[in-house]
Amino acid sequence: MNSADKIKQYFKKAELSINPETDERVFTDVLRARQKIKENRPVIPVNTWRIIMKSPLAKVTAAAALVIVCVIGVFLFSRTSGAAWAIEQSIEALSKYNAVLIEGSESFLDEDGQLQMRTSKTWWVTNEDQTRVIKERTDIDGVTILIANGQETWRYDPQTNTVIKNRPYGMPEGWIGSRLLEQLKTFHESGLITKWEVTYGEDPVMNKQRAYLTVAWLDKRYNGPRSMWFEFDVESKLVVSLKQWENANWEGPPRAVSEKITYYENLPDSHFEFEIPEGATVIEE
Repeated sequence: MNSADKIKQYFKKAELSINPETDERVFTDVLRARQKIKENRPVIPVNTWRIIMKSPLAKVTAAAALVIVCVIGVFLFSRTSGAAWAIEQSIEALSKYNAVLIEGSESFLDEDGQLQMRTSKTWWVTNEDQTRVIKERTDIDGVTILIANGQETWRYDPQTNTVIKNRPYGMPEGWIGSRLLEQLKTFHESGLITKWEVTYGEDPVMNKQRAYLTVAWLDKRYNGPRSMWFEFDVESKLVVSLKQWENANWEGPPRAVSEKITYYENLPDSHFEFEIPEGATVIEE
């Protein structure tokens, strides 16, 4: 199928029609204009364009030109978005940061034993090789419920005004860092992750290109199935948001939603100092 036939096909799909006696001349003119655009030369002088726009064929010719522009635009977008992201790039980008703030929501059991999504903020700091979280602070609905400073851990229950002070402190499974992505890559290559899909899009608010990774574990995972959805900024390669489900099919409300992730090289020790609320009962374990 030649270029003129392709343009005719676009006209039929768009339900456009022109005079059969003139359509070949219109298509020829449009193709000639397209060729001149490719050669980076002006198609016609401005004054001539004003005259042509008064012609009965102007509407159809402009529509044909628009079809060509749209086709070229889609082609260019496909080419530029194709080489956008690879997980190895994000592993390298995340390795530069040892601290993170995650803002979003998590599900917790309410007084009736029902899961409810509650607003959360979590700060994490890892050791130098990012193998273990050494500091953590978690705020739920604006109340600090957990702080670990690398030596001791305080867990606060605002309903009973009780503080449990203990040690040691274990690394959270959901640390957003290079090691998490390395594990995902290894699990995918070994077949433990049975669902893996990468798609591309654009953030309508930030007007930035995004890469989306969806993954899922099945029963081979040590504590049951899980599925996750990651959003990567194509420019920085960093994870900018994610969702997590306690099943392998992204079904139902997510267990956790991270709507905003901010990365730091480090965070001050003062941010992980816990002040025992007035009148609280302290239990040491």
